[in-house]
Order: sequence, then C-alpha cells, then structure tokens
Amino acid sequence: MSASMVRQVSQELSRSLFSSSKGLPATSVRYRSKGGRSKNLGGKRNTVGKAYGVKRNDGDFVHKGEILVNQHGLRFYPGENVDTDKTNRLIALTDGTVIVTCEKLNPYPDSPLYGAIQNGLDIYKKFFHVIPIPLKAKFKLVSQT
Repeated sequence: MSASMVRQVSQELSRSLFSSSKGLPATSVRYRSKGGRSKNLGGKRNTVGKAYGVKRNDGDFVHKGEILVNQHGLRFYPGENVDTDKTNRLIALTDGTVIVTCEKLNPYPDSPLYGAIQNGLDIYKKFFHVIPIPLKAKFKLVSQT
C-alpha cells in the first residue's frame, strides 16, 4: 500500500467513527450523570432559624437598646419606654425593669383594627413596658440658719 492509500483509508475511518461535531463516536450513547431528585434545594435544608420570641421576661433588668421581643408582625405591643424598629422588634429605650401587662387596645384611626373597636369590640393585647431605675440624690439640702 502506498502512503496516499493509507491516508485515504485513515480519513474515511475517522469520518465514520467521529461523525458528530463534538468528536464523539457515532455509536456512543450518553447517559444521565444524575438520577432522581435534585440535591440543590435552594438553601432550605440547613438554614438557621430566625429566633423569634420573648427575649426578656417580666421582672428582668434591661439596658438601653436591648431587644425585649423578636416577633413577626405585632403580636406584642410597645408600652412605656419601649419602641419598635422596622422588623417589629421591641427595644428598650432606657435602663430599667421590664413589666408585661395585658391592656385594652386603643388603636390610631388609620389602623385596620380601628373600625372593630368603634363597633364595640374589646381587644386585649400584651404590652411590654420598661420602668426606669430611680435616680439617686446627688446633693443634700443644707439649712440656712
């Protein structure tokens, strides 16, 4: 066989074996590499919880800025010296003692509960208050005699 014939036979053989554009043999079959369900659940499997709930109970001493309740929506309401942030957490505004009371709700006119209250419905909710520590006297009165 001459060199030109060998070249021609090898070209025909390569054309028949590698007919696809990716260079795979024409007789090969590609199988799925994964079976069943997907393992990527969008980060829902090992996520950390939000830690909602009451953080400071009735009678606890708190400092200014401490979180009293971490909640979803307004389950507990702010009272004296307590404020809410944009995620409805209750935060102490002063140092003092926490007091939890159950009070009749008196909503603002733009509240969705205002109409129900005007129709005679009584709604009671838990309120968190912070009673500040009393200030100690720093001076004495001296009589002028």
